[in-house]
Amino acid sequence: MTLGDRLRIILEERNLKQIDFAKSLGVSANYISLLISGKRGPISDTLAKLIEETYGYSAAWIMTGDGEKISNPSLSAAKVEFIKKIQKMPDDEITALLAFANSLTNIKKSLSSPEN
Repeated sequence: MTLGDRLRIILEERNLKQIDFAKSLGVSANYISLLISGKRGPISDTLAKLIEETYGYSAAWIMTGDGEKISNPSLSAAKVEFIKKIQKMPDDEITALLAFANSLTNIKKSLSSPEN
């Protein structure tokens, strides 16, 4: 599997267009296109680590294809995406989300309680 194949997998799994992927990483869409087509490469450690930080795919896997694909296997792609969105939110919105999560936990506890 080539670097281009691995990048294609990331784009497919995350439902991303090359241009959006490029923008999120601060590189040109043309550069991503060249990487995917195999006309450029390998990528730098820095770019691989940025992809890992942004999308959750292991930098080592991106660069070589070796090891685990996901940097933290306990985090699904949906969780990684949600964490990214939370990191951009203002504190008041995070507080509201936390209150919502706590209310879901309380509802779940009350529904599973033997008293009900």
